[in-house]
Amino acid sequence: MKKAVRIRTASQWNLLKQLNDYLGKRKIPEEVMRKLYHILCFKKLGKKGFLIVCLDKLRDDYHGIEDVVGMYPNKIKVKEHMDEILTKSRKGKPRSWYVSYIEVRGQKIQLVYTTKNQGD
Repeated sequence: MKKAVRIRTASQWNLLKQLNDYLGKRKIPEEVMRKLYHILCFKKLGKKGFLIVCLDKLRDDYHGIEDVVGMYPNKIKVKEHMDEILTKSRKGKPRSWYVSYIEVRGQKIQLVYTTKNQGD
């Protein structure tokens, strides 16, 4: 299973922000942290909804997303609409992070991840 963090509240986001400097290679870029906060504060996740931040890079495929969400044996629906967050890697190269919108039994889940093979 991939390393991921589930966030339901702004206080959990605040804790992740404090711990972010200690994540080493898996540090989440500031642009992504701002997007996470925006999603928590201004978008409705519903009572059971949450964010998942994948700390490992995914292959850009359905099975990787399914593995991170980890809600077996439920059928997940990945919506076609996806947001992109542009950042720079530690070496200064452009890197894209993605926000996928997923529904599982009425739960709204937003998965934030980056992919392999982006020149890092």
